[in-house]
Amino acid sequence: METPPIKLAFIIDNEVADILHTDERLAAIFLSNPTIIDITDNLNNNPASIAPGMIYNPETKEYIFPQQEDNNV
Repeated sequence: METPPIKLAFIIDNEVADILHTDERLAAIFLSNPTIIDITDNLNNNPASIAPGMIYNPETKEYIFPQQEDNNV
């Protein structure tokens, strides 16, 4: 199996903690300074509770689908 083309180093306190071999899409996500949250419990309790495209509210810690604009108004 071929190694993915992008290699990212995770640096913690100036020390390389790990290296991730990944594709361009995931590398772009990591390099965009994302907020990373452990959602294990959310998904274990309700696998459909969080999905890509949802909006996260850090104050309420809730995930919602973005409102669809009504173009017929």
